[in-house]
Amino acid sequence: MKTFKNNLGFLLQLAALTLLPLVILRQLSTGFQLLWMPALTMLGIVLFMLGQWLREPE
Repeated sequence: MKTFKNNLGFLLQLAALTLLPLVILRQLSTGFQLLWMPALTMLGIVLFMLGQWLREPE
């Protein structure tokens, strides 16, 4: 179970670190409503923090 939590945490952190720059690039190239940028940034932060919490040693 520990390796599963570690791998899941790693994947969540990888997703957050991959998707946040893609959101920025999409905002710069096409633009979208102002509310989406902070909301997606907060979602990325939550994903990263959840991944960090899962990877912490017990």
